[in-house]
Amino acid sequence: MSIRRSDDSTAALFARAERRLKRCSRADLLVFFPGPVRFSGPALLGEIRRTEAAFPRATLPRGARVLVQISNPLALLVILPALWRRGCIPILTERTSTPTDAAGIVEGLAPDAVLSDCEEAPADSEILWIPPLPALRLRRPALPRRLLLPAGTVLVRTTSGSTGRPRGVALSAEQILSDARNIVASLRLSEAVPSLAAIPMSHAYGFSTLLTPFLFLGIPMVLLEHPVPELFRKALGRQRTFFFPGVPVLFELLLASSLSDRWLARLSLSISAGAPLPPGTAHRFLERTGVPLRNFYGATECGAIACDRSEAGTALPGCVGTPLKGVRLTVEARVQRRAPAGSGASGRILVEGKSVAFGYVDAGKRPRLFHGRFATCDRGRRAADGQVFLEGRLDRMINVGGRKVCPEEVEGVLLQAPGVREAVVLGIPASLRGEVVAAAVAGGEALREGEVLAFCRGRLAAPRVPRRVLILPELPRTSRGKVDTARLRTLLGDSSGVLES
Repeated sequence: MSIRRSDDSTAALFARAERRLKRCSRADLLVFFPGPVRFSGPALLGEIRRTEAAFPRATLPRGARVLVQISNPLALLVILPALWRRGCIPILTERTSTPTDAAGIVEGLAPDAVLSDCEEAPADSEILWIPPLPALRLRRPALPRRLLLPAGTVLVRTTSGSTGRPRGVALSAEQILSDARNIVASLRLSEAVPSLAAIPMSHAYGFSTLLTPFLFLGIPMVLLEHPVPELFRKALGRQRTFFFPGVPVLFELLLASSLSDRWLARLSLSISAGAPLPPGTAHRFLERTGVPLRNFYGATECGAIACDRSEAGTALPGCVGTPLKGVRLTVEARVQRRAPAGSGASGRILVEGKSVAFGYVDAGKRPRLFHGRFATCDRGRRAADGQVFLEGRLDRMINVGGRKVCPEEVEGVLLQAPGVREAVVLGIPASLRGEVVAAAVAGGEALREGEVLAFCRGRLAAPRVPRRVLILPELPRTSRGKVDTARLRTLLGDSSGVLES
């Protein structure tokens, strides 16, 4: 049956979660650390209903679009289904780093209300006390425009904003459920093996791999308030095997901790996404635990796309495995021309399936619909055996006086330079050339910019040689472990005079 009204759609989605939670009587369906606090399905359902009843109806009426900026994972797990029960449409975004960023998100997504962590909101917001959840703040911003949504929208996710202000992505109930089914079926998740949740579920990766399989398919969860070794130690002491979605920086943290190899091996199905997985990290994890660390590939706009599901779990560099069940992946080698599967041709990756979102939404603008087919900004190829290889981002190409420079090519050369551990290449605006190539690298104190530039000049054509190399002890990262390119652009842009020379 086609459901058109958004409040009817959200109610139907909540009913799906309600039926599943009622059937999950095991006392440890959800375990939250540092408690530990345990919930059966019915007990958690009671907390969700109680939370929904505590929402002020004047501020959160049926059909309200609610911007949710909550970092506490237990609060988020309760708040989202409570909003669906009320008939509200959550706009799910991560915590912002500055008040300016927060104001930009509110302006761009035009919510009817903003629900956030207590310390993140203006002091004139209404305080909500709903124990055992932490205190929250609720406010209704005065905005001139409203967010236009496709009929049947139950959730708006936001992109990471790495290339600009985050964009809203509207999803239906069927798109959310299809994504969860694809992941559970492809990775063979079951009610016998809990997920270990240590990544933000406000981001598409955590939402798809943790929150929705838990709520709608009954996959048990052990939830950590913070991703710190002490809480990992407590969680790993409860169970002999876990499904663990992580990010590279989190795996590095675990490998550097005092956790024994035997305990780390309890992360028996481990996947990594959110940022490129360094081969060295995957090798050390496998060497110490005997557990393969598998590449996982997805996008906010279409959910999970591919995963390395090979028996050995040791994919070649750049390989993200094969498409998940329910996902159709093709490569667009040229405009209006698709490459046959297995041809090895390189081009834009296209994704089709029931998990593809409605499309992009923005305040005061008509939605930009995907019509079941999402054209990513990833450049890649598909081998004859079906494996997908990523070769960089199409939107990262740098235009230097009309010549196109592929950042990944320059990064590959920089990583060969003695002493360079990591490298990121960016295009920085320059009035004479349009853009110039600049780089930031992580390296030791002995590393010198002149030596790195000389290394590049011997291996790259002149337009590809960076105009400047910024040397840092470590590259700045976002909360998800991605390199913070916005911060690097600021650091490199501060030297615009050098870049123009």
